[in-house]
Amino acid sequence: MLNTAITANQPTFPLNLPIEEKQYKTDPFTLIEGRYVGHDGFVIPKDFDEFYQRFPHHIPNWVRRHADRLAVKEDLEDWTQDLVIHLKYLPVTSKHREAGKEDIVQTFDPVKHHGANQPRFLNYVNLCLANKFRTMNAKRRKDAMCRTGNLSLTRQVDGENHGGADDQYCHAHSEYLRRAADISEKRARDRTFVREFVDFVSREDPSILPAIQAILATGTLGDAAEFLGIMDARFSRLRTHIRQLGKCFMTGDDHIPKQRRPYKKRVKAVATPSLDAA
Repeated sequence: MLNTAITANQPTFPLNLPIEEKQYKTDPFTLIEGRYVGHDGFVIPKDFDEFYQRFPHHIPNWVRRHADRLAVKEDLEDWTQDLVIHLKYLPVTSKHREAGKEDIVQTFDPVKHHGANQPRFLNYVNLCLANKFRTMNAKRRKDAMCRTGNLSLTRQVDGENHGGADDQYCHAHSEYLRRAADISEKRARDRTFVREFVDFVSREDPSILPAIQAILATGTLGDAAEFLGIMDARFSRLRTHIRQLGKCFMTGDDHIPKQRRPYKKRVKAVATPSLDAA
């Protein structure tokens, strides 16, 4: 069933999309026996159970990639279980339940996500995981027991200093807290740097913004090109121009190079015999 060929008499999507949704190329897909099939032959799982059977390691691997590298094994297992439950059961108040859907996998809409191939489907799953994971982290930060920056200890520090161990003492003597603080500071600097670079590109060459946003959203260059629906050669030119803009941004150079136009193969003119030669 998963390798069902696309027959010629099946309806081909996409339908007529609004103009504002045509900024990305939509891959064709078909509907076979109630199952969406992408142009690459990928069959969208019918529900979460089928998804988990076909991709059993997707959620644990996603958690390991996005969790803090200082997180302990027990936390990773708890987060993985919470995300599994999130994908498997829709909230009771979800509007999708009115349509008979019971889990998040069943809510995937290939029209809204410009296709039904495997990268687009897994990108939708990753977006759902990221939204839930952000909510979980926000709730965790509000828990005083989980905030390492709010330690207040009342114990004997050393032989000369009897009393409470303040935050400064804890951070000065804890390798764990120092590493966590360094990582948090670096992430803040990286986010600021990316935001400033995006603002720079929006001023100098806004046409490159979709490529940058696709890279930030997918995480890999191949998935970004697939997400934009463009060929590798064209995406390679966009990457080259992004590097040039990045160099100008770092050096403060006001001379912004223009984006190279796509190469068009020249067609040699065919010489016609003249009347004199005849």
